[in-house]
Amino acid sequence: MIIKKAGFGNFTEAFIEDKLNNGVNIIFSDDNNKGKTLVIQGIMYALGNEPIFPSGFPAESYYFYTQIEINGENIEFLRHRNSVVLNYRAALNIFDTISEMKYFLKSENIIDLPIIMKDGREVIADLSLFYELFFVGQDKRNPSNIINYGYNKKQDFINMLCTLNGYPLTDIQEDTKEIVEKIKVIKTEINTTKKMLKLLKTDSNLSIYIDKYSDDLSFVELRDKMKKTHQSIGYFKKKRIAEINRKIRLEILIEELNSLNRNIEKGKIICADCGSDRIVYTNRDLSFDASSPYVRQKVMNSIKFQMAQKDEIITEISRNIHKEQDKLKELLIDTPEELQKILLYSEEILSGIEFDNKLNSLNEELRTLMQKNTSINNSSEEAKKQAIEMKYAIVDIMKTLFLEVDPNGRLTFDDLFTKKNVTYSGSEEQEYYYCRLLALNSYFEHEFPLIVDCFRSGEISTQKEKIMIDTFKKTEKQVILTATLKKEEYDAKKYDEYDNIQVLDYSVNQDNKILNQNYVNEMTEILNKFCIGNVAITS
Repeated sequence: MIIKKAGFGNFTEAFIEDKLNNGVNIIFSDDNNKGKTLVIQGIMYALGNEPIFPSGFPAESYYFYTQIEINGENIEFLRHRNSVVLNYRAALNIFDTISEMKYFLKSENIIDLPIIMKDGREVIADLSLFYELFFVGQDKRNPSNIINYGYNKKQDFINMLCTLNGYPLTDIQEDTKEIVEKIKVIKTEINTTKKMLKLLKTDSNLSIYIDKYSDDLSFVELRDKMKKTHQSIGYFKKKRIAEINRKIRLEILIEELNSLNRNIEKGKIICADCGSDRIVYTNRDLSFDASSPYVRQKVMNSIKFQMAQKDEIITEISRNIHKEQDKLKELLIDTPEELQKILLYSEEILSGIEFDNKLNSLNEELRTLMQKNTSINNSSEEAKKQAIEMKYAIVDIMKTLFLEVDPNGRLTFDDLFTKKNVTYSGSEEQEYYYCRLLALNSYFEHEFPLIVDCFRSGEISTQKEKIMIDTFKKTEKQVILTATLKKEEYDAKKYDEYDNIQVLDYSVNQDNKILNQNYVNEMTEILNKFCIGNVAITS
């Protein structure tokens, strides 16, 4: 993937960056507040990353644009708040949420986002989690956890790396707990059946026998399992209802847009207040000039695609509901009836032959479950082994990179993340992120650029910086770095000494005012390409 062009703004002020090349790019200035971080964060924000803009920057007032080349194709992203329009293969695809765009990128194989285990369910990794594979922002850095900490945790990041490595980690406890519980129930039922066979031979008056199997602990465990399954069913049903409602809204939009195609023989529709005949289609965050049949058709094509995608999502959610309902049926049918059988000996209606058949069937089911449990454990152990080997391999690369940059340094790496109580001083934090970023790139050999905002953080020495830049050049891929130079460094034109590096000087930008009118025409062309109407953006 190559970042070809980026920008942000609106119809009154904007900034465009189109000078990035396919090698190492350094965006620098002689002071802070020149817009370097806004450009980097804007690039990633348009691609679906969580917002990490500097405080006080009104991101909700602007559109963010990024053009990339991936798999030999040019793709354009335009984001406003949580809505994104993606220009892909001459079609506009409109997404009301980043999650919708995530599914599109995965389904169209634009970005092969890994599937990870999250809260006991398989989910597609969030974009913000995936982007930490190759992007280090300036703010919210925390070596003991991922940068966009919140819904995702560092274990999710590790799980994602394991999936990329070909050995996805599963929650062995969640996978085997149900099997173990089932084995316990079957073993109990086998014992009961054997008892019944014996009793049939010795005493036909079974009603006098009462078993004490159903102790309090068993009922507590049963209740907890049923509660968890009910919660899962409720979660998926809410999710399905939400998707159905979104699809209905899309169907209504199609009807409304179709109605605009009908010709009115005597007159036309105009605004009663201003007299304008322009019609604007607006979703939650974006507005499109629907007066044009061409724009309407583009919007309608995108909506139709979303409707088809909603059908797939609803079907998948329904499958999950059915799976959870099957689990509940097992709890409601198998376990409670077994308890009742044991307590009341209702099996007395069965003949001795039926008990023999039942015993054989139970023994066969027990063997199958135990084999499955062993297989899962073996598979999980292999995945854990591969995860440990992967971690050690990446950490070894980090150690090598660190010794190259700082042979006398005191940092020691024994994991991808540090302990919570470990603090870095000076340039150590930046060295850690540099080593981790390049180690991940080396291990996975991924196709994405390496992006580091403020890569000289912590007063990286000139010698260390030179080693870092040389190492970045050796990757032979696109690298985008930002740096703030001291006055003497800037006056000495320090980056002129490097060959084959694109240097972009942002010093000419006004403090805290990178946006200006010079780029408005170009931004307007971009917005027009996405059929965005020139309407006021409200907060």
